[in-house]
Amino acid sequence: MYLTRKLKLGRTDQLDRLARRAGDLWSKITAWHWRFVDRQGYWLSKGQAQKMYCKGFDGLHSQSAQAVADSFYDSLQSWREKRESGNYEGLRPPYKQKRHFKVQWKSAAIRLRDDGVLRLSNGRGNDPVLIDWPSDRQPKRVEIGWDGDQYELRCQYKIEEDEKPKGTKTAGIDIGEIHLAAVRSGDESWTVNGRELRSLRRQQNRTKARLDSKIDRKERGSRRWKRLARAKDRQLSKIRNQIKDLLHKQSTRLLKTLHERRVGTVVVGDLKGIRESIGYGSKANQRLHQWAHSKFVKMIEYKARLHGMTVERVGEAYTSQECPSCGNRHKPHGREYICGCGFEGHRDLVGAANIRQKYLGQDEPEGSPLRVAGEGPKRSVMASPTGVRYRPHMRTEPPGSEPQRCNPATAGKTSTEPKGSCGQAGRPVG
Repeated sequence: MYLTRKLKLGRTDQLDRLARRAGDLWSKITAWHWRFVDRQGYWLSKGQAQKMYCKGFDGLHSQSAQAVADSFYDSLQSWREKRESGNYEGLRPPYKQKRHFKVQWKSAAIRLRDDGVLRLSNGRGNDPVLIDWPSDRQPKRVEIGWDGDQYELRCQYKIEEDEKPKGTKTAGIDIGEIHLAAVRSGDESWTVNGRELRSLRRQQNRTKARLDSKIDRKERGSRRWKRLARAKDRQLSKIRNQIKDLLHKQSTRLLKTLHERRVGTVVVGDLKGIRESIGYGSKANQRLHQWAHSKFVKMIEYKARLHGMTVERVGEAYTSQECPSCGNRHKPHGREYICGCGFEGHRDLVGAANIRQKYLGQDEPEGSPLRVAGEGPKRSVMASPTGVRYRPHMRTEPPGSEPQRCNPATAGKTSTEPKGSCGQAGRPVG
């Protein structure tokens, strides 16, 4: 599999020239593509555009020029697919010209020198881009783009998935908004608390509303307007980075726990299309539309592959409403699921258990069903889960192990550790 590594480059005249040349090529391809459509009713193919406009384009490596055409036609193909499916309301094809555009290099234009310098070729007669590369792995694909403040290097390199899972257990994960994840594996269960994420989202919304209100009262383009706009971008960027950091730490913490619990298969509920039928009021709708479930699931998927585990997705319909004991369905009230048959349990864990069972597709062997406690055959209570809470400056360890503090001077600087190595196992909840 491929991982992406990023490096901040600042701003230089050379990078400005490359971005400008890539923008000129994008604008040229865009303009002529739509001229052919308007005047002749003919859609140029990607190969034709590359042959007509990319071959011999000065200032860029030949493969970098071809990558600009690839980006245009990938965007165009995405729009055409959505148009054919009827789900393209408000979307427009790529038609705007660009002053600057990202520059991409493929493997033939990339070379890692013996002195640790990454050399990116820009074609014959042009100076290459030279970057001190803090790794001994040569990237397969490199991209330099603008991140809002400076140029950013994004390198993709291949890693071997050689780590084997410790066991063959199957774990079901229910993705939620209050609890980022509720996990059920055999007779073990735990939840990943998501209230810190909700707090950051509220802070993000309040900050945006407060600064937008101030910006609207200033004359557009004035000195005060520009100062407030910069303050808004700076503060919102900081909160977005905190949200991304939290998701990485929680997902890394979760996968380490699954690996230590000898899980080989992770089953995640598929939430595709969940926002299409949202109607719970303005505040609840806002929270659900900002729910980063897809990003969190993608983090789980690639980090699970690094641990040698496989990830499967199953439909999540009615999994939180179906009783795992008798199979009857009803909507629970609050966080507890109480069925008429006497079963009681955490609503999200009920969903996780049903997701796991839905994937297995058969009754589990005797001795491995949901662990319950209580007296009499008419009362069964699902065991309380272990809670995992977010702590920004604590190293992630599986529940039950002794947490260790990170060294603030070195946290985030070690290139060999996976991103998201800080967090803490919380106290049990129930």
